[in-house]
Amino acid sequence: MADPTSFSGLVQAERLLRELRSGHDRFLSGSSAHPHASYERLEQLVAGQHPTAAILSCADSRVPVELLFDAGFGDLYVVRNAGNACTNATIGSLEYGIDGLGISLLVVMGHEGCGAVTAAYAPHTALTPQLHDLVHTIRAGLDEVDPPVQGDLRVAFRQNPVQAARHLVQGSALLRERLAAGQLLLEAAYYTLRRGEIEWLGQLDADGALQPSCLVD
Repeated sequence: MADPTSFSGLVQAERLLRELRSGHDRFLSGSSAHPHASYERLEQLVAGQHPTAAILSCADSRVPVELLFDAGFGDLYVVRNAGNACTNATIGSLEYGIDGLGISLLVVMGHEGCGAVTAAYAPHTALTPQLHDLVHTIRAGLDEVDPPVQGDLRVAFRQNPVQAARHLVQGSALLRERLAAGQLLLEAAYYTLRRGEIEWLGQLDADGALQPSCLVD
């Protein structure tokens, strides 16, 4: 992975995003390099971490973030919860990565067949109070989509990461400031279980509006 201090602003973030895509291309082709996987790498990280990107992903065991991007110890700052939901804990964790670790690239990645998104449209399912709150957060975000998702899970799975990214922007003054200043790139992505591919859905600006991804040629 590239040294995150070797570029500035969006130029740096866009290059790092392309490196993530290249790592995923290696994974898809069966030619993963498995970088930074040694014990020596762990010893190097004792003094501190310098991850190149932050990833908000679902906790689903079928979505192993570092493997999908062919990354190793210390390369990625990964935050995971059911449904890659935007909660206060999520925002705080990502703000630490962006402000405390100097990260300029944030990817919010949802996936096909997400159980938490499915639960958002199954109101009769027995849920614990905490899980009910999490699922309600996801459902509330999807209800904001125009036109409304209305329980179409194929649409809901794809819209979920976009809505989660939008709620991150709405909920964090730090993210809005960094986006407005061109110091942060926020990309929404969607992982398809059947094909193992990641689709890049676009970038969120400081107003929470979805813009075309720099990865679209």
